[in-house]
Amino acid sequence: MHADQMPMTNSPATEDPNHLAISPLGAMAVDQHEALAMGLHCKAMRDYSQAVAWFLKSAQQGNAPAQYHLGALYKQGNGVVQDFAKAALWFGRAAAQGYARAQSGLGLLYKNGQGVTRDFIRAFGLLREASEQGLSTAQYHLGDLYAQGLGVAEDLGQAAFWFARAAEQGCGSAQYRLGVLYQEGRGVSQNLAQAANWLRKAAEQGCSPAQLRLGMLGQIGMTVGADDQTASWLRKAIDYGYVEAGALDKSRQPPRGSTPEHPPV
Repeated sequence: MHADQMPMTNSPATEDPNHLAISPLGAMAVDQHEALAMGLHCKAMRDYSQAVAWFLKSAQQGNAPAQYHLGALYKQGNGVVQDFAKAALWFGRAAAQGYARAQSGLGLLYKNGQGVTRDFIRAFGLLREASEQGLSTAQYHLGDLYAQGLGVAEDLGQAAFWFARAAEQGCGSAQYRLGVLYQEGRGVSQNLAQAANWLRKAAEQGCSPAQLRLGMLGQIGMTVGADDQTASWLRKAIDYGYVEAGALDKSRQPPRGSTPEHPPV
């Protein structure tokens, strides 16, 4: 076996003789699908160093899911030193096989300039491919590129379309952004009922910007729930640190805090 194919054994957990570890002989006898399954098991058990070893064994045999998971561990710095360039390498190999999660992962690296030179056009292409396969995370970020005009001409109608695709799958960030577009009548016809509907879905997932906007809709008489939850939503936003919510809810003084434009996905 070539040196760079030897499994990693630097995890403290592998010092336990009863711990599941990869032996050179055992590794050679395992095919890519078995190695992927073992990697997923180790990842679920948070034994990331062993997960890296098993994913590497499978990835080197061309297994796209293993390549993706190996890239994800490099991106997160779990079981290995965080390395966005290696994450991009492994995402790229899986993306070339049409694996949607890898296309999305690589697209986000290009969008953020992590491990690769920032390139919104490449990000757009990769996220579009993953979005067309139905991946909600990619759909949200594709909508964001359309909304900001990054890598593509600004098109709020297309942004709303992709936010809606992701929102329907339960993506809280997309639900929030779609609600804002309906509230402001940008990219879609203004519809405060639809705005309240999507903002409520995001708010129920703990999205504080949505809670704030939902409270604001309640202030102007929009129905935001089965009963009048205006004060409740505003207080939830206050607890997150929204000064604007405190200005609307006179019963409490909000703590100091930052106000992100929209929540992370």
